[in-house]
Amino acid sequence: MDGKFIIDNLLQQNESDRLVFKQQTTEEELAPFVTSMLNGRGGDIVLGIDKNKKVVGIHGVETQSISNILKTRIRPFAPIEVNQIDYEGKEVVLISVWEGAQKPYHFDGKIYKKVGEAYVIASNENLGEMLAERKKSEFNWERLPVLGAEIEDLDLDEVRKTMEEYARSGNERIYDEELFLMRNGLLKDGNLTNACIVLYAKHPAQFIAQARIKLSKYATDSPADLLDVHVFEDNLFKNIDSLFQFLDMNYSKSVKINGLLRNERWNYPRVAVREAILNAIVHRDYNSINGFMQVKLYPNRMEVVSYGILPSIASAVRNGSLVFSELRNPDIAHQCYYRKLIEMMGTGLARMIQVCMANGFDVPRFEINEQVVMVTFPNVSLQTANDKKPQTADMKSYFEGVIEGMNEGISKDLKEKLALILCILKEQPGLRTTMLGEKTNIPVKSLERYVKQLKDAGLIKFLGASKTGGYFLSDSIQKE
Repeated sequence: MDGKFIIDNLLQQNESDRLVFKQQTTEEELAPFVTSMLNGRGGDIVLGIDKNKKVVGIHGVETQSISNILKTRIRPFAPIEVNQIDYEGKEVVLISVWEGAQKPYHFDGKIYKKVGEAYVIASNENLGEMLAERKKSEFNWERLPVLGAEIEDLDLDEVRKTMEEYARSGNERIYDEELFLMRNGLLKDGNLTNACIVLYAKHPAQFIAQARIKLSKYATDSPADLLDVHVFEDNLFKNIDSLFQFLDMNYSKSVKINGLLRNERWNYPRVAVREAILNAIVHRDYNSINGFMQVKLYPNRMEVVSYGILPSIASAVRNGSLVFSELRNPDIAHQCYYRKLIEMMGTGLARMIQVCMANGFDVPRFEINEQVVMVTFPNVSLQTANDKKPQTADMKSYFEGVIEGMNEGISKDLKEKLALILCILKEQPGLRTTMLGEKTNIPVKSLERYVKQLKDAGLIKFLGASKTGGYFLSDSIQKE
């Protein structure tokens, strides 16, 4: 994204315990300061800007070297984002730090505490306060044990994916899944935590009903005209994949031919929507019985709604600062960070606006109503049946050709029925066999047999929980 947009936003703010401008510094001076922010409330440091907010640029500072020192010599490991940004021809460095989840943090064995604009070595009293704060954090919702949950309830393939990304971030490579979970606070005293279940369980909703994500599709601008509902009940990472496959199929891409060049563009601000959904996942209040999350698709807008307000988010929205570093669920956020789902920490609101502007979409609206946060993407139009009609015959012919290649001896009648199923899933992804039966008028037993044939051939796949999931076209056929 355009980092200049972030710097512009930060320059509109005054320095505080969470925002510091530094004209110049050394790597060895910077690391204790970052450590003190981890032991405090987190925040942002901008190098190359003086106290009068004049952009002077950095000199003799290697961004990669800074990142390596911060990530290898500060312990315990904490996500720290370091980005070099070209600001009007001058290089500045933005260092984003979340409040540490495992205080106290130390740099080369020394524990630092932030005092005003400086840092000091923590006293025994300071250390006692940090340890008390860490002990208190163990009673946060995401770190409480889930009684009855076992390692067998986890999708260990997803755990291993995170382990690989964790090692690529410069951390120690861990080969045992249970050890990795323990090191990250997701397995404590033999019990899986709430955060672990949300992140990695095969069926998290069995243990935590609030882990579900609901998607509602409406026929008109009115919430009364509900057209379709999908509930995503898998773990966090699979839910994100399934949700975006559904969104991609419902909005699709537009194609423009310019000479010999073919340009494709999503019909919705995909990157900005991802930011909104990840922000909701990371910051929502899972502890509350009202801790819902919902994505609403109207003909002319999309809404991402979640329960749970953090003071820094409320302040960012109301004051237009768009940058915050507070975390409600640090364990969930850290795992998302390792998986590259979260970048430039704390700047999600600004990224949503910048990405929409850069791609010709309207700026999203941010609304807060009591404990509910809503992000609205206006003038985003769903693909309608009328949009698809001109393609239907061609699509059916194409699918018949695919099926013919799958089995040359297939009868014409069966080929047409299989192609019809594919056409319907192309237009309405996520349907179950009962809904497919209603739309095709094929008897359920026959339909189940046809669906199995398509699934065995790799043309469709089932996503979501067994009771609420549905069928989607496979990745390979969508690319075609």
